[in-house]
Amino acid sequence: MHIQSTKPDTVGAALVDSPVGLAAYLLEKFSTWTNPDYVTKSDGALTQKFTMDELLTNVMIYWTSNNVASSMRFYKETMAKFYELQLDQIPVSESVPAAVADFPHELMRGSRALNAYQYRNLVQYTDMPRGGHFGAFEEPKLMSDDIKSFARKVLDLEAIERSKQKTTK
Repeated sequence: MHIQSTKPDTVGAALVDSPVGLAAYLLEKFSTWTNPDYVTKSDGALTQKFTMDELLTNVMIYWTSNNVASSMRFYKETMAKFYELQLDQIPVSESVPAAVADFPHELMRGSRALNAYQYRNLVQYTDMPRGGHFGAFEEPKLMSDDIKSFARKVLDLEAIERSKQKTTK
């Protein structure tokens, strides 16, 4: 992740000139960022979590839109703040309910305490049993169940708040 965080346009320029280079680059990320143990597999265990159609579709989205460099700028723009722990520069209002789905192989994991500090109204924190950097893509059922659970909690909290407002009037 270092090159995305420091020189996204350099690697981006190289990747837009070669569809094979782009595919190799992205597929390596889908392998090792999903589970670091996959690096030892001869095929990168790519089809352990994804179909070939899903992988090639993803590569084609980047290739046809010519936007791999801009997608990597996200890492450059956020990693500096992450490493400097300038979380106060990433404002999240206390009135905004938040949830964290913590996938065990996520590269940019923050501790539960760090997430609670960043998201002052942390309604839900889920330790996912599996998954990596592409958690929602790797484990769509786990992710959708977690989102539904969070939505129910937010609706319940809103109902409680409305009930309190009615009793104080």
